[in-house]
Amino acid sequence: MAFGSTMVSELVLKREPSGLRWDPISLADILSLFQRSNSLSDFYGLETQAESVVPAMPKKYTLRYWIAGKRSSEVFHGVEESQTTLQGFRHNRASNEKSAPSPLDLESQRPLKASTLDSLQKDVHSPRVRYRWLPWFLTDTFVVAWMVMAIVLMLAFVIVSFVNNATRQGFEPKLTSVKTSQGFSPADFMYSFVPCLIGMILFLVWQPIDMYFRALQPFANLGNTGGSAADDSILLDYTACLPVEVTIKAALAGHYKVAWISFISSLSATLPVLGGGVFTAQYFIATQEVRVAANLSGYYALVVFVVIYSLSFLIIWPGQKRRVPHDIRTLGQILSFVYESRLLNDAVFWQPRSKTDLVTRLLGTLTGDRGSSRYAFGVYMGRDGREHLGIDRLHRPESGEMFIATGRMR
Repeated sequence: MAFGSTMVSELVLKREPSGLRWDPISLADILSLFQRSNSLSDFYGLETQAESVVPAMPKKYTLRYWIAGKRSSEVFHGVEESQTTLQGFRHNRASNEKSAPSPLDLESQRPLKASTLDSLQKDVHSPRVRYRWLPWFLTDTFVVAWMVMAIVLMLAFVIVSFVNNATRQGFEPKLTSVKTSQGFSPADFMYSFVPCLIGMILFLVWQPIDMYFRALQPFANLGNTGGSAADDSILLDYTACLPVEVTIKAALAGHYKVAWISFISSLSATLPVLGGGVFTAQYFIATQEVRVAANLSGYYALVVFVVIYSLSFLIIWPGQKRRVPHDIRTLGQILSFVYESRLLNDAVFWQPRSKTDLVTRLLGTLTGDRGSSRYAFGVYMGRDGREHLGIDRLHRPESGEMFIATGRMR
């Protein structure tokens, strides 16, 4: 069924053109789509909000090719507000640097008050704001709960497995093992379905943990005081990698926590398979009765995998660097970190012809200043002349080095 649904989804997606020139799987890909967008002012001030979600507005965003202006023949590809006429569009690098759109209150659509702007300037320097957000299942309380539950249940499972040698000698099924005329056995079904269901739950519990660490690794690297190179931050694409692929890539890059957690994600997929096939109803000649017993080779493998899985909860503590000001699941939430960044004016993001072209530009040596080739997440001087919290080059000659908050939350 899963294979069939995947094939149907693939056929549907192939019939519907996405408008994309390549798969936007990294922060750099998203930046290239919005590099000349006229909608960036919609995200003003959202980087410091706990719930950085743009309210419903009468605006429609379109991904397509656009003409740069009435008297210009330049065509570019990106996301724009479709209500804005092509003739009226005058958004280029020069205008970005000289003037910025007036920040708006998204709910009232009126210019923000001076007190609101002052609050924004204070919040961007606050460690509490910078390291505020974690998904609920990785907050301190829940992480401790997961650790305790995993260890206790693992110990109970191991002890019960080997007390009185029940797995080898079997146990009473408590259900009839007689097969119907259609070959259905209630005992076989019960002791196959229930362990399989438990294994599937364990597999699903680990998936959001795996995806969180994949998605936040670029931000963790950007949070280093010395910044991070492009290939170790804005070009990371762990969220789009296959399970085994991300394990290998993360291990080679030195991101060992991501590598181990993604490995456990793959390992946990074996739990429902082993759990569903290890117990069967067997006839014991010595006692002249039917008992449920385990296939020992499969059961020992299941015990080892469960122990590894449970102990892995001890390393899921995310740490401070994997905290961000707010959620990053939507494009708008990510754009709130770059809407005034001078990265959008950099030549490396200026209409790349392909993903290869973009990667080549980012990995190439564009300047002799070592700090300018590194990227960071912190307080940067925006194109509007104000301080903002988000992603930019670690050092720029015109604005100096970014401020990266390292203080603990209080």
